[in-house]
This record gives sequence, structure tokens and C-alpha cells, in this order.
Amino acid sequence: MTRREFFKGILGAGLSSSMGLLCVNSVLAAPLIQRCSGVLSFYNLHTHERLTVRYMSQSGRLDHRALRRLDYLFRCHFTNTVRPVDRHLYLLLDAVRQRLGATGRPYLLVSGYRSPTYNEHLRRQGRGVAKKSYHMKAKAADVFIEGVSLDALGSAAADFKAGGVGTYRDFIHLDVGPVRYW
Repeated sequence: MTRREFFKGILGAGLSSSMGLLCVNSVLAAPLIQRCSGVLSFYNLHTHERLTVRYMSQSGRLDHRALRRLDYLFRCHFTNTVRPVDRHLYLLLDAVRQRLGATGRPYLLVSGYRSPTYNEHLRRQGRGVAKKSYHMKAKAADVFIEGVSLDALGSAAADFKAGGVGTYRDFIHLDVGPVRYW
């Protein structure tokens, strides 16, 4: 499945803010939607917060309260700034975890949204973060799952061709920007 097919299928007509529905008017969406459980589970390594939440019903209705809880968990821990995370990222994370059969295990969140202040702080420390990081756009997550190899996690994400996938020593970077691998 190509990136275009992923986004066309997953959010063909976009998110309907008035009804909270995941609009699907493409046959391409069916296989991916079936891979999404509608439930995400995280442990934030910086704040030590845990969250397991149903963010999407079986019919594709998004739970905006659950999404706000996810956004809060993904906040910049350095500045405590919360930004709405791109909903495509949550869908991708859900589909990847389903593909891996790791639904009983939370993602360990290394980094979600990063404020420009925090991103620059990391750059000055020589952490190798991108100057225009997708983390600052709330379109990226650095994650891993205990008991799942980084190679398997990265490969499952890459199969969706839905954005960037970077393999690092201790985590996988996933974003919903252009398709690329490193």
C-alpha cells in the first residue's frame, strides 16, 4: 500500500469535525481500518504517565475526549505545551501495533510533540535532532514496544508507506510526513 493509498483510504474525505466520524469513501480503506483496533496504549518515559484509551469506535467515530487525553500524553514534557497531534499518526501507530500482534503491550513513548524551545535545546546539546523536526508539527513519535525488536517495529511501519521511519539504537521514529527511511 502506498502512502497516497494509506491516506486516501484512512481519511478519504478527512475527519468530520461536526460528527466526529472517520470518513471512509474508498475501498482501499477497508483493509487498513480492519487493522486498527481503535485502542492505543502508551507509557510516557519522561512523565511516567500511562494511558490506554479507546479513541475510535468500531464504526469509525472518533472520541474527541480520548484524543485530547492522547494529545496531553504526547505533550512536550520540557515546556508542558500540548498540541493536537495529527490523527494520522495515531491511526498509523494503532495499525502498526495490530500488524505486530502486540495489542497487549503499550508503546513506550520517548518523544511526541516537541516545542521549538525544546527542539532547539536538544540541537544545542548535539542530540542530532532535525532543525525542522516533524515532532514540532505534532506529526511524529519516537517509540518502542518491550519484547518487539526495533527491526520488526520499523519494518511493520515501513510496510504502510505512510511517512518517515527512522531506526535508532533505542527506538523507532515514526512520522506522517513524506515517505523516507533512515
